[in-house]
Amino acid sequence: MYRKITIQLVFVLALIFPLFYFQNASALIITQNDNVSVSAVVGTLPTIDPGGGGGGVYQSGVRFSGLAYPNAIVTVQKRDGDISTVSADALGKFSITIYETNWQFFTLFATDELGRRSTLLNFPTVLYSGIITDISGIKFAPTIDTDKIAVKQGDFLTVEGSALPNTEVQIAFDGPESKVFSLVSNNKGFYNVTIPINLKQGDYSLRASYPADTRTSKVIRISVGNASILRTEATNNIPGDCNFDQRVTLVDFSVLAFWYQKSNPPKCVDTNSDGIINLVDFSILAFYWNG
Repeated sequence: MYRKITIQLVFVLALIFPLFYFQNASALIITQNDNVSVSAVVGTLPTIDPGGGGGGVYQSGVRFSGLAYPNAIVTVQKRDGDISTVSADALGKFSITIYETNWQFFTLFATDELGRRSTLLNFPTVLYSGIITDISGIKFAPTIDTDKIAVKQGDFLTVEGSALPNTEVQIAFDGPESKVFSLVSNNKGFYNVTIPINLKQGDYSLRASYPADTRTSKVIRISVGNASILRTEATNNIPGDCNFDQRVTLVDFSVLAFWYQKSNPPKCVDTNSDGIINLVDFSILAFYWNG
């Protein structure tokens, strides 16, 4: 028996903190109709023998398949924290089957060859005994990174990441003014463009996406002003990076939360060096969030 329907997928916001929403968190709220199909396949996969002698029982679970980046690692995480991974091929295609019963909440993300992560895709899924649910047509947005966190007007900004091979990628700047730059990835899925920054001064959010696709990369924040700061210089001393792994994550947030409104906080959590841990420090930590 084989049934196939097209559904509307809702990619759910992964809330990093209960009280705050940060634009550069690693998941997005996107509601859209996608060419993602869900099929029920009965009795086509191996059986397990619960009694050790009689007939088997067909396994149940879910199969995810789609497109990421060439040689990317696609991670599937369940609500209980269990993780499974699979490598995409040279064209970015992947497929992975997870055996599971009943209801499950799956979170998927892709990591490119340089360790850059995609945004999260969330799939709340109801599973039935003896049925493999086939979720196909998944497509991750490109990854993105920049060589600077601050750019002097008239200087250049390099933007790079991973996408599908030989595919158009759009880089969108949103801030005091908005601009979109287009480029094409190479045959290995890498893209790299150096852009002259003649934008108005202020803070900007950068995202990468495929044309006509509302799914985007994670948000990269830069400021345009009177000086340029390389990202490598900034990551040597990131405000809020209390375990010095050059990443600001939930580990660092928990340290900051512990010292909230307490005296004599360590320097790493006192992000503006005023001797007080308050909402200003949380805001600064959010700016550097890359977990």
